[in-house]
Amino acid sequence: MKINFLGKQLYLANLFNFILLIFLGFKYLKYTENLSGFISYFFIFSSLVSHFYLLNCIPLLISLLFLYLIKSTTISKIVLGLLSIFIILYLQIDVLVFSQFRYHLSPIVFKLIFGKRATDIFHFSTINILISIFYILGLIILETIILYISFQLSQKLPDLKIKPVLKIIVFLLVCTHFLYAWADANRYRPIAQMKNIYPVFYPLTSESLLRKFNLIDKSEIENNTLLSHTYSKSLINYPLKPIISENSQKKNIIFIIIDSWRFNCMTEDITPHIYQLSKRSQVFQNHKSGSNMTTGGIFSLFYAIPATYYDNFTGLQISPVFINEIQKQEYKLSILSSSTLENPPFNKNVFSGIQNLRLESNGKSPSERDRDICNEWMKFINNYDPTENHPFFCFLFFDSAHGFDYPSDFPIKFKPNLDEINYLALSDDYNPVPFLNRYKNSLNYTDSLIGNIINKLEDKKLLDSSIVIITGDHGQEFNDNKKGYWQHGGNFSEYQIGTPLIVFDKSRTPKTYTHLTLHYDIIPTLMNSVLGVKNKFSEYSVGQNLYDCTNRKWFICGYNQKYAIIENNMIINIYPSGMYDIVDKKLNHIDESVMDFTIVNEAIKENTRFYNIYKK
Repeated sequence: MKINFLGKQLYLANLFNFILLIFLGFKYLKYTENLSGFISYFFIFSSLVSHFYLLNCIPLLISLLFLYLIKSTTISKIVLGLLSIFIILYLQIDVLVFSQFRYHLSPIVFKLIFGKRATDIFHFSTINILISIFYILGLIILETIILYISFQLSQKLPDLKIKPVLKIIVFLLVCTHFLYAWADANRYRPIAQMKNIYPVFYPLTSESLLRKFNLIDKSEIENNTLLSHTYSKSLINYPLKPIISENSQKKNIIFIIIDSWRFNCMTEDITPHIYQLSKRSQVFQNHKSGSNMTTGGIFSLFYAIPATYYDNFTGLQISPVFINEIQKQEYKLSILSSSTLENPPFNKNVFSGIQNLRLESNGKSPSERDRDICNEWMKFINNYDPTENHPFFCFLFFDSAHGFDYPSDFPIKFKPNLDEINYLALSDDYNPVPFLNRYKNSLNYTDSLIGNIINKLEDKKLLDSSIVIITGDHGQEFNDNKKGYWQHGGNFSEYQIGTPLIVFDKSRTPKTYTHLTLHYDIIPTLMNSVLGVKNKFSEYSVGQNLYDCTNRKWFICGYNQKYAIIENNMIINIYPSGMYDIVDKKLNHIDESVMDFTIVNEAIKENTRFYNIYKK
């Protein structure tokens, strides 16, 4: 009798928690698009109720298991409370992540957050930590109240009518999965989009069964199958032909990369030292990264191919032909990154061929680590002997702008400026100006370090014999399109993929270019004009010469989890499942009928060039 009474209490407490989960579930519906008709809205209702009820059943089932096994009422209540708090916390964090970046918590995200030197990537303010602590304490108090109210109600309610509730849930669950299976087979986006919107949502698919009953649109299946090809690691063929080089110019090459450098933030006020150098350089005003995240941005820069190859190249530790070539030509190397090279694991792809790689920098903050790589570079250049006839390659990756960081004694130029960033407060109606000003101040600090590097090159009379490339790994958004996106990794608009590009090459006349250039173009240009590589660009890249003003109709941007085909007036977002959606450059959804599958076919061929897909 005691166990039966406790079971009622746990069930009632679980129902109260279900209401909380439904409240959190409603927040995801904000990101749905093109809902219309009874079927779509019924699916939203059935999936919301059934999916979050299932998530909510996890604490109940585990607590009942404890009750059955050890017959302890106290432990069962504690288990229910703790697991309920965990699920609510998980969903609350996931909602926050999804609202800003449009992806869910996953092993990759957890690896970034909790992996080695994770604080190099994520920076949480004191107010973020305090809010989190009070939120958890509030949940503990709330669960205690829920258990108390459930105890009182279980005494007053002799019959809880559990079976009718379960019948309704099962009915909604069956409807949800059968409707999704139909929508997935027919690529009916109003329903199929929910797989990407709900967290840990793994709905039923049954294309073969529906095909037997002639319930699918075969043309849609063919189009989406084209977008969802995957290829075996063993089929990689990179480069397509051995690299041949002769008559290298023996010029020094310096890559200065600023993490999260927004395309319109290379100005005399924000980055005065870079701006002054740009007056003597080639400036590319319409430059785009190969991705909206660091992983793909750095990958596309060094390999000059889309980051859809990232996982395979990382698993096999395939080194870029550029790194191989400068090592063959006996360049001296200085690889300096403010954030760790182990997370993301650039030590297993881009720099996998370099021995004794410096994996991390000293410092407790991005600004301290940026100062550290600047100091290390100064040591390298002071010890460099140009009479040895070995040019050098330097890679400096600055992180202050990504962390919105600068030293406490650094003069603040842009005001009003946030003292601390509360990431939990970022929303559609959040005022971006103080946040943006803090970002500009961090860029201003980074520029001061880069100014020291430029001055050092001039003092050592090395600038004129060097190619200096200054760019970002991707852009940075501050809700510019009013879609609730902040920072990067969430979409492929110009704010997240657009970044400045300055190339100092003394042999070229200073000039500003406005044609579209990509990260894919930098390495082929250097390989051909500096390293004397004779191969066609297409044999090791998808790029073209930076100075080739030929108009591009489209390009691929992204990484394994999500990429896009970006055309002049639209963005085709492609998901791992092969599902896709189409938006304009302001991220407004547009009709799929405008999609030109001729371009899609061209993009797929481009995206699979370095796989032996025709190999027997």
